[in-house]
Amino acid sequence: MNLMDRRPRILIVDDEPVMRTITHSVLAQHEFEVSVAESAEEALQLMQAGEVPDLLLLDVLMPGMNGFEMCRLLRHQERCQHLPIIMLTALDDQASIDQAYRCGATDFITKPLNMPLLPHRVRYLLRSARTYKELVDSQKILINTQRIAQLGNWEMDGRGTVIAASRQYLDIIGAADVPVDAARLFGRVHDEDQAMLRKARAGLQGGRAYRLDYRLRSLNDDKECFHVHETAFPTLDEQGVVCGSSGFTQDITLRVAQEERIRKLAWHDEVTGLNNRSRLVELIERDIEGGGEGGSEPTYMAALFIHIDSLRDISSVSGQEVADAAMKVLAGRLKGVLETPPTCCSGLSCHAQSAKLARYDEQSFVIVLPGSQGREQLHCFADVIVGVIAQPMVLLGEEFLIRTSIGIAFYPEDAADTLELLRRAMLVATHAANAEEHALVSFFDPQHDREAAQRMILERGLRQAVEQGGQLQPYFQPKIAAASGELVGAEVLLRWQHPEMGMISPVNFIPLAEETGLIHPISEWLLDAVCRQLADWLAEGQALASVSINLSAESFFERGLVELIDEALARHGIPPGLLIVELTESVLMRDAEAARRVIDALRALGVRIALDDFGTGFSSLGYLNRFVIDEIKIDRSFITDLASDRTERALVQAVIDLGHALGLKVVAEGVETAEQAALLRRMGCDIFQGFLFARPMPAAEFVAFQLPIAAEAIEQ
Repeated sequence: MNLMDRRPRILIVDDEPVMRTITHSVLAQHEFEVSVAESAEEALQLMQAGEVPDLLLLDVLMPGMNGFEMCRLLRHQERCQHLPIIMLTALDDQASIDQAYRCGATDFITKPLNMPLLPHRVRYLLRSARTYKELVDSQKILINTQRIAQLGNWEMDGRGTVIAASRQYLDIIGAADVPVDAARLFGRVHDEDQAMLRKARAGLQGGRAYRLDYRLRSLNDDKECFHVHETAFPTLDEQGVVCGSSGFTQDITLRVAQEERIRKLAWHDEVTGLNNRSRLVELIERDIEGGGEGGSEPTYMAALFIHIDSLRDISSVSGQEVADAAMKVLAGRLKGVLETPPTCCSGLSCHAQSAKLARYDEQSFVIVLPGSQGREQLHCFADVIVGVIAQPMVLLGEEFLIRTSIGIAFYPEDAADTLELLRRAMLVATHAANAEEHALVSFFDPQHDREAAQRMILERGLRQAVEQGGQLQPYFQPKIAAASGELVGAEVLLRWQHPEMGMISPVNFIPLAEETGLIHPISEWLLDAVCRQLADWLAEGQALASVSINLSAESFFERGLVELIDEALARHGIPPGLLIVELTESVLMRDAEAARRVIDALRALGVRIALDDFGTGFSSLGYLNRFVIDEIKIDRSFITDLASDRTERALVQAVIDLGHALGLKVVAEGVETAEQAALLRRMGCDIFQGFLFARPMPAAEFVAFQLPIAAEAIEQ
């Protein structure tokens, strides 16, 4: 019985009873026959005793054999080589994802699961598995057919007449029997292939073998062709003189059709149906090599790189399914613009209708307009595209507004080849999307290349700073008790003293470190350096206050973080209570369940937790209720206009009251004036941090730090 005649069988393997029960309940409500196992060992026994399921939902972290091991074991069994396996895990770091796919996982879903989406994802993988099985079966049939019935052998004399042949060869060329002279054979060869075949046959007379594909016209329909592959070798007489030839001819019509189908799939984006990047590059290069009409005119074209700035936000908040639907809608809108160009761009009408439209990557489209275009008209055309994309769209009952940036580059003015053209258009668009002053439409300028080169230099320098040491330094910004003006702690801030470029702002190198993965070794080094400094101060008899260290999402969710902190504290003999780990709301939003586990483990060590930039995220109050933390830090954006804005004062007062009601310390960041300090003190804020008291400073200066204006600022 095949899968189409019965309910699909799903096996859930998870050691967590609650997750196992919920997943079973959700899937069982649909067309699936669901069974469960609480361990990998139990699942293997079930599969050995019965039939293999149609899809396996496999947890990664389980007692005994883990999900990675079970997946690897199943992939070595012939009957499970193509079984769809979805790995379920709270681990969403790159290493875990890579390991899952190396073990043979079909897909990877992080916990907590999106239960409404899960049945759709299961159906999609089941459909993909059926399609793949059909393709594999079709391939087997094709191989057997070619081996048994579609390959024929022949012998030819020196004049090109077939004098001996198998029945299969005669069927392929449409002949009843031998001999078959050359004229009769070439009468069926497609006109475009005759010269190629004649040249190859002539080469046989010179002792050269050949392999080639050509087309034969159908006997019943002159417009229909069969594709054949032919291999031929010269035949030598006893004196070593060529006296004829022999070979094999294979009907590859079915294979060519399948290759064309695969090529079409490989050339098109499955979500939008547009050409993909590979196909776009091939089409552009074909135009460049063609050199205009007749191949004698120079080729001109303009590439518009359309970067959808807000797509990742949509994907993060509403899911990949909604993001895909958005891209599909946008693709339709872009097609409409090309089919019916705006009246303001009348000079582009003929070019727009012959333009190439493709989906370049997850969040980008490319339009390539042929011909020499004026900047003013192109800017007008790009403005129309921006407006079309910006129109609200409703997906699954929710309205979305799309932001976009368009970069434009010209061939051959800005680039000498296809890849350089696309790279420079992309460079302009992404630069505009990330710039403080967001330009919706930008043209390539050599400055963009210089900025990209500067970024590469900065990345290279950062790698050297991490590997060689001595350039990265921990700075300490004092935290002051609001009531007494005493020093009660410090926040550690990373600084980079480059040997040639001087002090580089964290604003410039921290995002770069996160993008390149250097944030992990940097965080490990900073943690060890801070603990080592605290140990030195302890040895010197310094009275120590707490020290806060801020961790990025990439570092916080790195496997082994808790063990790393525990080892650093133990190695340097630092009481855990001296360390405060600061997290932003964006870190908690990334994976709330995983964050809760890490926070609980850190607090079990004795490390305290602070919620940084409080009030800037989407769900601040919810996070105070869900996570056990020790202090909240009011973001500096609420402090800046505190003295002049009644609304800001009301918000800050509410945060302070809420924090105290929950038993939390409240820290105000960015305190820069005595008036702000006085207001915050009257509101009941516990701790101040800001330039009014001190800027971040090296360790030696922090030890000698005094508060010449602290008492005065507090008293006011």
